[in-house]
Amino acid sequence: MAGAEGKGKKQKPEQKQEKPSSGKPPFGKKEEKVSQRLPDEELALDIPRRQKSEKKLGRTIQLETNHFALSISKNLKVVYQYDVTVEPDRPKKMLPLVMEEFCRKHFPNRFPAYDGMKNLFATALLPLTNNTLTDTINIFMPDNENNKDYKVTVTFNGKKVDMTPLQEYFMASPTRGHRLPPQDVLTVVDVVLRKAPARTFISVGRSFFSPPQGPIIQLGDGMEMYNGFYQSAVLGWKPFLNVDVAHKAFPQRLDGINLLMDLLKCSERDLQGPLRPFDIEVVDKFLRTLKVQYLIPTQPASRRVMRVNAVDQPADKAMFNHDNERMTVKDYFTRIKGYRLRYPHLPCLWVGSKSRSDKILLPIELCTVMEGQAVNRKMTSDQTSAMIKHAATNTEVRKNKIMASVRNANYNQHHVVREFEISVSANMERISGRVLMPPNITYANNRTEKPSRGVWRAQSFFQRCELRSWTILNLDRRTREESLREFSAMMQSEGRRLGMDIAPPAPFLSGLDNRNPLKSIIDHMSNLKQNQIKFVVVVLTDFVPNVYSYVKQAAELQVGLLTQCVKSRNVFRPKNMTVINILLKVNSKLNGINHVLTQKPSCLRRPCMIMGADVTHPSPDAQDTPSVAAVTASHDPTAFKYNICWRLQPPRVEIIDDLENIVSEQLKYFYEQNKQLKPEHIIFFRDGVSEGFFKFVMNREVEAIRKACTRMNQNYKPAITFLVVQKRHHTRLFPLNPRDSEDRNMNVPAGTCVDEWITHPTATDFYLVSHASIQGVAKPTKYRVLWDDLDMTENDLEELTYHLCHMFSRCTRSVSYPAPTYYAHLAAARAKVYIETRRVNVNNLQREQENTQIKDLIVKGTPMFFV
Repeated sequence: MAGAEGKGKKQKPEQKQEKPSSGKPPFGKKEEKVSQRLPDEELALDIPRRQKSEKKLGRTIQLETNHFALSISKNLKVVYQYDVTVEPDRPKKMLPLVMEEFCRKHFPNRFPAYDGMKNLFATALLPLTNNTLTDTINIFMPDNENNKDYKVTVTFNGKKVDMTPLQEYFMASPTRGHRLPPQDVLTVVDVVLRKAPARTFISVGRSFFSPPQGPIIQLGDGMEMYNGFYQSAVLGWKPFLNVDVAHKAFPQRLDGINLLMDLLKCSERDLQGPLRPFDIEVVDKFLRTLKVQYLIPTQPASRRVMRVNAVDQPADKAMFNHDNERMTVKDYFTRIKGYRLRYPHLPCLWVGSKSRSDKILLPIELCTVMEGQAVNRKMTSDQTSAMIKHAATNTEVRKNKIMASVRNANYNQHHVVREFEISVSANMERISGRVLMPPNITYANNRTEKPSRGVWRAQSFFQRCELRSWTILNLDRRTREESLREFSAMMQSEGRRLGMDIAPPAPFLSGLDNRNPLKSIIDHMSNLKQNQIKFVVVVLTDFVPNVYSYVKQAAELQVGLLTQCVKSRNVFRPKNMTVINILLKVNSKLNGINHVLTQKPSCLRRPCMIMGADVTHPSPDAQDTPSVAAVTASHDPTAFKYNICWRLQPPRVEIIDDLENIVSEQLKYFYEQNKQLKPEHIIFFRDGVSEGFFKFVMNREVEAIRKACTRMNQNYKPAITFLVVQKRHHTRLFPLNPRDSEDRNMNVPAGTCVDEWITHPTATDFYLVSHASIQGVAKPTKYRVLWDDLDMTENDLEELTYHLCHMFSRCTRSVSYPAPTYYAHLAAARAKVYIETRRVNVNNLQREQENTQIKDLIVKGTPMFFV
């Protein structure tokens, strides 16, 4: 249930504060917000209320958003929740059909909502004897064209969902109470609204997909793209249904031979011999857990659909018992089934029960991958590129797809939706937003650039660095020395334009032992360091897997040498813009400052440390892979320079376990770099937190920051502002007036901000499109303030956030979220690079952390090495 928030924050006993030497009033003045250490089950801190600005910054813009207003009857005050068990509970896709038949049989005039798992919701009590009802339902199974019995039990244990907190949520205000979203109510609304599209679409999480109606969009490696839509009930200043376009990779319907050709990039002629062990691994990884249809040609009665356990031995070698006779799979099909296999040397597929003494083995040539199977796998980079190419559209096309999805779902005519007295608006919500002014950017000699459409021109760096003892290490055998000379000359010429003094490089070094690439690169790096080389540009090959990881492991963990990796194609035909972008990184790595804000936001005019944090989790199909927590922190007055700390932690743990020690390290580094000044204000941008974890993360991590501060000095209590950065949402903004757009895709302009109507009614949150989209529809980033000792106004928070999006060192354009958060992503990615080619013991992550320590010369001497 939703409970009132913020009726009074738990207070900490007063402590005598240290007087600041400047005589200025102490920061962190709101000490009453800081709680005593409480048991884990208690949450002491409450999310602060919105601090409105009297006059909002920016010009007004009229928008449409993909939120559709929901009308939920006030008569619906209670929903009854029933427990459901279905035996057997596989396949999952059949359970809604089983329950639909069960309800049709026993409650013909009622339309309860089943969530597809263990819950059934009803608007009134269902007619159950002794609060339970059990029956057997017979369902036709289309896969194997037979019928199957399911035992269904529905039980009422007195559970109810009170729907009235939804009205109380919208009646809340900063002066009349402050409430959390009633998640149980939203769950009911979501389950009800999912019933409309669930019958005709393939359901995957909150999204619905249908097979391609026109040309198949092949993504490669056995996958194709399905189009669909996402939907979720959300709360703004009223309830909405958020609907957006969705795309997903599904296994393509391919027979075994064509699948092998697609996966292994070979022809049918190449399949005349046995597969190599590496190829078998590729096929096994793809087919494991997928359903295949087995069919002997000319024998339609042999058709079966079965799930693959693994790839097994070839048919001419795999043995099993048949009528007390030992024979190969090949002989079985020849003698018993009367079918001669064309590819007996290719592997069989092990299907059926894993507990059988004799495996069921099917020749791969007789199997076809079934279409419409939802898999949760990480796509390859090529598949991702292909999907983006087909999915990226302009705003008008996306709007039309969303509207078509709403029409096709036909929510308001579905009998379950009508029983719950819910209706969905046919139109997108129209709202007002504002376009914030971009900050001016200052370069050397007070040269100022004003961003236009999110972009500006690079000038001579604000603080330039020399590049003296450097060379190029060429790991690509196709790249000739002539190309290296041309590339290095372009680095020198473009460097002069940017104010950098780049000396001619030392003699180039080439070569890579493909049999042991890591050792080969370590040897190269060691030799270069012995020859007093300080910086190495590394040309990467496309033909050695994980070569980037080997370079960074060798340079940063083993030798202690600063590097800049470049793809071979960018060296073969170098472009001026590419070289400029590389030099943006190089100058930052060498402790330079590319540009600064001409006018700092007010909070940066006193000692302030801006932090970014992220926890990156392994992909769903990854095993024995830890999560990575990465935290970045600024350490200079311009908020351009950052340093990083990272930790390995157990898989999928949301909280940053060692945050207290991390912040302590960051504070000490800030103190050393700023002439023994401590930050008076810590602004913490936290990525990777879902709404259900807001209070939990805030309480644990704000307290960890506080404890790190008091470790420096018992009376050191800087102000803390803690924001969550949310990118995993489906809100999109569309300009109503085409003249308000600044690009060919008709996106909203960079700087578009929305903090009303689709935001929390009393907490501080806002959407910001801080970048100019290069392709497709721009995605806003959502920001939510979870803690703020200074009660910063909406204007201050939005301006600071937008300005920090212009401080990313790697480009001369505003990016989609603040630089500290971007750097946290880069830091987490770098940590994953360190462990990518190693077997990690997740049961002893402390030892693994010790084995991947970055050399002090790198992490302390050149703290922005990771950009």
